[in-house]
Amino acid sequence: MKEPIQQSGQDVSIVIYDAPLPPRYLRFSKKFIKTIFFVIPITLGFIILILLLFGMNKQIQQSPSKIIPSIVSDESKLGELEIELKSLRESNELLQNKLATNTTVENNQEDPYLLAVKKPYGMQNLISESKVTLDQFEFVPSTDKVNFKFQIINNDPESKVSGHIIVFMISKSGIIGYPEAVNSALISGVKFSMGEPFAVSRLRPTNAEFLIKPFGESVKFLIYIFSREGDLLQMKETESYNLSGKS
Repeated sequence: MKEPIQQSGQDVSIVIYDAPLPPRYLRFSKKFIKTIFFVIPITLGFIILILLLFGMNKQIQQSPSKIIPSIVSDESKLGELEIELKSLRESNELLQNKLATNTTVENNQEDPYLLAVKKPYGMQNLISESKVTLDQFEFVPSTDKVNFKFQIINNDPESKVSGHIIVFMISKSGIIGYPEAVNSALISGVKFSMGEPFAVSRLRPTNAEFLIKPFGESVKFLIYIFSREGDLLQMKETESYNLSGKS
């Protein structure tokens, strides 16, 4: 076997012709060429990749975390919403039936027990059904006002009751209504919707505040509880209270 004329060395020679200049002879080590064409590019790429990853990690840490809304599966809340939806549907159906009823003016004359409250069209007296009751009466007089506190009790906690509250304070000085807006309509007639809105599942405390101290020795209160559709749910005439605070 013939040996090659020229043995493979560790160097690479390059001859550059640049006429009319004499040719130049350049000699490079193979390790140097490998370093230029392979090692350095790979090293630079690796360094750039590290810098990019470091920058992305820093940006992720500084960016605000996204809040993912959680779906709360609370059976009790879902049950309450279903009950409330059912109540709204029943109320809407009842209101539609009332509006569809041909009610004459004579049938809607104010009843004596409504005092200064105008009888709503199609009003039903539901006091006998005892949907709500009133309890824990507290008379709190002061030098310039009177507070009358009581509790509205829902007798069926599974069905929320909502509507309006109107309270009259009766004394020798006359009649004063609560809420305050009621007093401006005492002569023309108080609409049930002018009462304080309420909704009760079990107990609902109420504080009827009268900003005028009445004359006389005693006062009593007349409480009306109307439903959202204008039906009379409860009416209560209290005992007489001494203005000194003793009943």
